[in-house]
Amino acid sequence: MKTIQYYIIAVAQLVCGVLFAQTSYGADAETTAQACWGEALAAYAEKNYDEAIEKLEYVVTLGYGSEDVYYNLANAYFKRGQSLNLATGRSFANGELGRAVLNYRRALKIDPSMEDARYNLDLAVDHTNDTRSLPESLVESLWASMRDMASSNSWAICSIIALVVSLATTLLYLLSQRIVVRKLSFSVAIVMLIAFIATTALAISQRNAQQDDSCAVVVCNDTTPVHASPDSSSKIIRQPSQGVTLNVVRTHGDWSEILFADGEKGWIRSSVIERV
Repeated sequence: MKTIQYYIIAVAQLVCGVLFAQTSYGADAETTAQACWGEALAAYAEKNYDEAIEKLEYVVTLGYGSEDVYYNLANAYFKRGQSLNLATGRSFANGELGRAVLNYRRALKIDPSMEDARYNLDLAVDHTNDTRSLPESLVESLWASMRDMASSNSWAICSIIALVVSLATTLLYLLSQRIVVRKLSFSVAIVMLIAFIATTALAISQRNAQQDDSCAVVVCNDTTPVHASPDSSSKIIRQPSQGVTLNVVRTHGDWSEILFADGEKGWIRSSVIERV
């Protein structure tokens, strides 16, 4: 009996030790991340972009990558890249533009309503050779603009509120004896039902966009070849620059089949792209 009790106590102590170690590690990691965040902001303010990037990348490594972290990381890469590289005499010589676009998109994936990130992303994309030869229709453009006004959780909350109001006004319509109240409650119930359907669709669309892991960004130092097949000796069909955004269709060994916005497909080295 004593042996069984001994093992039970030993297992309980082991479990408590593991839980304490995990809690302690989590607290230490959070403290370190907060310290690095403060140091990164101070370094950025002093235009020490190398240190700011190093600190912010470490925050991401610790698992505390938020929309603000990615946004400031993108800004730091972009600012560093704007300074002419002494060796080459050109901007973004070390792939800073690609990293800036990548992190702006990561910030927007977390918070699509982040207007500063979207504005800076547009500025960064202007420095690439990214082409959008298949423009969206007016309906698609309006839908995307509405969807990106809020996160999927925010749209879901709006959907629940609309449903509750619709049910409440429907109940009021059924119980009220006054014609004016019945007409008003009926109209409000219909409007709220339409709002419920629309916000639910927006929430689902935003969730699908956030969970889409096919989006990737070219992170090479300059331009990179896209081949007709997963073979470096095959025909080069395109040479996107750093910062160009594309979709990954599938992977094959060291290669990824990609799809550009204009519908053209090709194969690119997986090492020169990074998923958003």
